[in-house]
Amino acid sequence: MVGVNPELAHEQMAGLNFMHGVAQAWEAGKLFHIDLNDQMPGRYDQDLRFGSANLKSAFWLVKFLEDVGYQGPRHFDAHAYRTEDYEGVKDFARGCMHTYLILKEKAKQWNADHEIQAILQEIANSHNGAPPLGRYTRQGADALLAYSFDRCAISRKQLPYERLDQLTVDILAGIRPAA
Repeated sequence: MVGVNPELAHEQMAGLNFMHGVAQAWEAGKLFHIDLNDQMPGRYDQDLRFGSANLKSAFWLVKFLEDVGYQGPRHFDAHAYRTEDYEGVKDFARGCMHTYLILKEKAKQWNADHEIQAILQEIANSHNGAPPLGRYTRQGADALLAYSFDRCAISRKQLPYERLDQLTVDILAGIRPAA
């Protein structure tokens, strides 16, 4: 009954990759609660409205939570601008939830996009015989350590991450039509 409650802004303040921490907690079965907010780099605990500073990072987080079927609490540990009155605070709360729901729909669109799925398949097939990655096992770690990587063959294989990133931006910007 012990788990973690990662907070997006705290990880960003420390210069950590929030998605890695959330994925590790999920894989270990210890993601019990999550605090969603946003943060500008180099600042101290801003607790900005979710998705307001880095929409792409917020997208990847929502996509992950939805793809793995996370059913735990999603808490918006954030606050409205201090200039807001009561109505502005209510707008802020609605905005956090609205952004999450928008990104949830964008994740569905991303998952259903045929070109994106073809790129992911191309990347998945480019491992040149290396052991497949997945959940950690001792056998998998041993196989990976024993594998002899051919760096020249690896460097010749094009991995279309730039195209994948642009398609992601197009979806987030609303200019890529749904499949």
